[in-house]
Amino acid sequence: MKKAFTMIELIFVIVILGILAAVALPKFLGVAQQAHEGNLKSFVGTLNRTVAPTLWSKSIAENKGGDISYLALDENNITEYVELPKEVDTVNLADCNSTTADTVVIQIKQSVAGKDYVITCKDGNANQSPVFKLYRCDNTNADTDCNIANGTNIADVNTTANPITEIN
Repeated sequence: MKKAFTMIELIFVIVILGILAAVALPKFLGVAQQAHEGNLKSFVGTLNRTVAPTLWSKSIAENKGGDISYLALDENNITEYVELPKEVDTVNLADCNSTTADTVVIQIKQSVAGKDYVITCKDGNANQSPVFKLYRCDNTNADTDCNIANGTNIADVNTTANPITEIN
């Protein structure tokens, strides 16, 4: 008599493997996007803890009252202060010129990050250094991007059709 698996045993194994795959696959699909978001959160933390105070101190020392927009840093020369992650597309700190509004200063590559993100800046003053924040556009229309340009006040584009979420 041959020792082999019966057809019913093989079917049970295939069904069990299918169930395991159906449970595990959704968990793994969002991992890359979560990693990109984590990388961007870390980058914003670095901007707030090291770059912003450094630029602010330089502004105070040069009698600019804490305003960092005069430095006109972009993706080419900000690298002397911080290494840019691969998700970053464009940087324009000259647009960081409001002490009351969160203004978009850094664009994120959607093709890399998986979603629409922007980084905003609220400029410093004589008593406080600039503050950077990460925002995600939760656009429900899959056919259009959020397309938030540098220099835009984030409050002006946060609508029900184009909801913007601050990522902490």
